[in-house]
Amino acid sequence: MPILNCSVQKCNYNREGLCCLRSIDVSGGMTKDNTCCASFSPSHGASNSMCSSNPSTHTDIKCLAKDCHYNESAKCTAQKVSICECTDCRCTSCSDTKCDTFKK
Repeated sequence: MPILNCSVQKCNYNREGLCCLRSIDVSGGMTKDNTCCASFSPSHGASNSMCSSNPSTHTDIKCLAKDCHYNESAKCTAQKVSICECTDCRCTSCSDTKCDTFKK
């Protein structure tokens, strides 16, 4: 399982750069900017209200990002994965996030 670092601060599942989900979905592809964390859930003010479990550094990643070097049969094979928010983001939807580890 990859080590996941998430810098999307406005996601309900983010706790101190780690994800509370045991598994996430990454979709999109062709370029890094066309990828997104499909598991993103926008925070509505209550800090990390959806974290019911302790976050883990290792997270299973279902990869649907077309053309990614690390995508093997819809499974991410990268050792470390970074999910980040777009530069000018308000982070209200999946499209405001991206997989910074995407490699063509």
